[in-house]
Amino acid sequence: MGESRTSRRHQGLVLGLVVAGVLLATINANAQAELIRRRQASCDGSLALPTTAYVLGFVGLVVGAVALILLIRWFGHSRQPIELILFATATAAVIFELFALVTAFQEGRPVHPMCGG
Repeated sequence: MGESRTSRRHQGLVLGLVVAGVLLATINANAQAELIRRRQASCDGSLALPTTAYVLGFVGLVVGAVALILLIRWFGHSRQPIELILFATATAAVIFELFALVTAFQEGRPVHPMCGG
């Protein structure tokens, strides 16, 4: 009984970390989209991505990586369906978070010229 309860707590913690990491990476992606809209609206390619967007993306990646590491540490030997689903979800989340951070660095650079004419 106690082992099952501990296992459920660990699963809940990992899932919570995965969700938190994805939310932070999504906020980063939203900041990138807003930057693109502002650049297009103002024809000002020199607008930069706020530093907080980079920080949120990096923190999201770290949180997702911690979730994946804890998942492997706690359930690496297990072949229970819920752990396999958590592993797949955590892996996909880390890939998304990495993609969001790399995209932030690519989109955050100034673009010249923006509007022709």
